[in-house]
Amino acid sequence: MLIADEKGAESATEPEHGTFDVALVVVHGMGSAYKSQILLEWAEPILERMDWLARDRIIGADEAHGVTIHDSDLSGDTPMVTATVRFPKRRAADAAPGSPVETVERKVAILEARWSESFVPMSRAQVFRWAVPFLWRAITRTLRLFLGTMVLLPWMTLVHHLRADSRLLLLPRTVNLVIDLVRLVVSTLAFVATWLFLVLVGVVLTPILPLLSPLLLIPWFKSVAQGVLDQLVGSIGDVATWKERPVRASAMRLVVRDALARAKELVGDGDVHLLAHSQGAAVATFALLEELEPKDFNVRRLTTVGAAVVLLGRESWRGRKDTYTPVQTWIERNRMADPAERVAWENHWAIWDPFSAGPIADTRDAARRRWRAAYFPSADALADGPEEHAVHNTSQPFLDHGMYHENTVQVVEPTARHLLGPDFPPVPGPVAYLRNRLVVIDKKSLGLSTVAAVVIAAILPGLPAASAFFAWLVTGVAGIVGRVIALFTATDSDAGAASAQDAVAFLVDDGHLSTFGWLVATALLLALLIWLNQLMQKQTERSIVWDRCPLDVRTWLVLTAIPRALYVLGAAVVVWFAIFAWNDPRLDTTALVVAAAALAVVAAFVIVEPRFAPAPVVVPAHPGGEGATALPTPEPMRLGVAIASPEYREELAARRATLQPEGPWATWWAKRFHGWRPPATGTSSGRHA
Repeated sequence: MLIADEKGAESATEPEHGTFDVALVVVHGMGSAYKSQILLEWAEPILERMDWLARDRIIGADEAHGVTIHDSDLSGDTPMVTATVRFPKRRAADAAPGSPVETVERKVAILEARWSESFVPMSRAQVFRWAVPFLWRAITRTLRLFLGTMVLLPWMTLVHHLRADSRLLLLPRTVNLVIDLVRLVVSTLAFVATWLFLVLVGVVLTPILPLLSPLLLIPWFKSVAQGVLDQLVGSIGDVATWKERPVRASAMRLVVRDALARAKELVGDGDVHLLAHSQGAAVATFALLEELEPKDFNVRRLTTVGAAVVLLGRESWRGRKDTYTPVQTWIERNRMADPAERVAWENHWAIWDPFSAGPIADTRDAARRRWRAAYFPSADALADGPEEHAVHNTSQPFLDHGMYHENTVQVVEPTARHLLGPDFPPVPGPVAYLRNRLVVIDKKSLGLSTVAAVVIAAILPGLPAASAFFAWLVTGVAGIVGRVIALFTATDSDAGAASAQDAVAFLVDDGHLSTFGWLVATALLLALLIWLNQLMQKQTERSIVWDRCPLDVRTWLVLTAIPRALYVLGAAVVVWFAIFAWNDPRLDTTALVVAAAALAVVAAFVIVEPRFAPAPVVVPAHPGGEGATALPTPEPMRLGVAIASPEYREELAARRATLQPEGPWATWWAKRFHGWRPPATGTSSGRHA
């Protein structure tokens, strides 16, 4: 599929115009992006998920279905990946069981719009002067988001449980009240600590940022800090340029327009989808809705992830009002367009993402109501805006923003299904609910176990017995290393061991860890615990996302709670021993028992909290204006109801019926958790379970 150009270099075959059914244009966020970076970041997971979906045997797929990649042009003027997807066509509701499978063939092109090198950046001094007011705006938005996630959501959950019909409550009302009160108190205290930290960061950086550029005139400061400051300017300089330099902002949007034009050439009368992240969402949304005619480029869907549309708005012109209402513009554009030419808009925002900081809306009140609708839909939460998806990427503040492309169930799969089109079989409602709910539980567990790991790593090396053990371990390992080195240097082994132990003496103080040794042990222990936590979480996530025959939900909930319980109980034990060892005078037995009981209650709450915490739902798009329908209130759903639903039981049975384990471990797993038995005619063969 490769041809040689005039210079002898290989390049991808030029795709024929109008031969694709759908094209996806991906736009990167703030900061420098090398060629094909954003393309690979999204094309690989989307095509991988498409292949997984298209080859699912319960929809009638076989080895003839799946994704075939034709070209991966990663170095051309417009990097793109082209592929064909074959999948069984969605059957009609009245189709007879066992009717022949009709295969759909859909050609897909994914293109990159990289604007990071389309303009001349601003100077360091200009960026740092602009950064101070922007810093406080970002901090304010972040605190509003965290206030909602950490305080308002627990409060709303408490009120909801008090008002709800007792038949819809999983636990007795009193038990729910206790859990909700503990969650509210703990989360409020955490928010207070977060508020103090972020405000302190703002207070410290406010006088420092304007001085950073002049300080580079000092030679020693320049040699130490220039690399870091250049990276900082590279990250936020694009944002400053977008807001403060209209001509350069227009150059960013031009890249998006050219990519859309190229996509239109490829699809002919087909559909073009636009997916944009972070600042790229602000660039793409403005270009599409304010400057272009979507119908001219066949744009049928706009997907924004971690969108900074509200945070960044539009470029600023001196003497011009800085008003920007993207939602109203989107509504008016769709109202004037034919139904077949309207642009569907869906927005994905992670609950800890400080840049998107919640739903997209033209007013703060509308954003607040749409945020509330993500957890407790009602007519009171009615507000104009796109389809909103509140997602859990990592459930860790400040890490969520860059991880949307790794959120398979909540972000990647919906995008892949839109590209596959209406002929692809849908997921039954209860099954989709269970997948989403389990992903939320899994990601919340990851975040809570990470917090527990921090507590363990910070305290454990400081406990007397543990400190002595770590000191002995450091000294012993150093002695062994010294003796091994002595074997190769022809020196006395005892002298080598003593020399190595002297080299690490700064970590040890009188048989215990020194203060510096404590810090080093904390860092190493934290790295180990987080690595193990992430390793376990990848396995639990895989069982939801990629296993063809996943565990039944109740078994999954029990098994995945074990590692979280170990982390949380370990943190509680370490805290109790710290209370016991670090108090002088010593606490009496009663006080220690009370402390143990309190820690046990908190630990039990943390262990079960992901299971009982509310999970966000999709907020339908509301177009506003005359004839707009009210926000639908879905029927109450919870895990027990979804697990008992015929749709879930039928799908689980269908998956178990196609189970063909290979190898002793897969066979044992299939027998133990799925009731699988070998066929009477002999050993089966097939794909791994």
